[in-house]
Amino acid sequence: MNRKWLFIVFIAVPGLLLLLYLGVWQMKRLAWKEALLENISYNLSSEPSILPTELKKSEHNYKMVEVEGFLEPRAIFILTPVKGSGAGFRVISPLKLQDGSKILIDRGVIKEQDTDRLETLGQQNLVIGYLFWPNETDYFTPDPNLKRNIWFSRDLEKMASFLETQQILVVATENRLDPSLKMQDPTRDIPNNHLQYAITWFMMSILWFGMSAYFVYKMIKKKKIE
Repeated sequence: MNRKWLFIVFIAVPGLLLLLYLGVWQMKRLAWKEALLENISYNLSSEPSILPTELKKSEHNYKMVEVEGFLEPRAIFILTPVKGSGAGFRVISPLKLQDGSKILIDRGVIKEQDTDRLETLGQQNLVIGYLFWPNETDYFTPDPNLKRNIWFSRDLEKMASFLETQQILVVATENRLDPSLKMQDPTRDIPNNHLQYAITWFMMSILWFGMSAYFVYKMIKKKKIE
């Protein structure tokens, strides 16, 4: 087998197929991500229901609920960027339900300079929000600074253990109990760049095909001259 066919069989064609595969894969990811975001938007626009007795992440993530209970004054602060204000904190507090059990309430985001003015009213409250199972912790996430009560991600297991609650998190969308608390878009941390990635891979496949064709053409031309 001469050099031309070696190049075509082992380099040009496999490289082209790989780049095309990556482009198609990103298009499939795009369709999946758009369906996910549409499902989240649908859930968030639905009427809130009571808290289900048996919770499953696959069924109840982003499901709107209403819970009533006693919001305890304890809280943890999770470091997070605040648009236009630099650093801020996401505030998580325990809510004691009428049956005596406790769950976590994500009350929203507060600017760093407003944390000292945060109010937690020790009274019965009806909180409306969505159930959420955060996936923000990885190998590089620092452990929380428990002395200063500064956390770096919403780790459901650790938060529940620290505040002595069930591993249930409701992100409040109404009745945040303090005007300084602001809600963040729940889709903010779900990037959707798959179309750009797909275009990049398809453009690279076109470039790869052109370069391969030119290389083969040069080899054929050189052979004719010889």
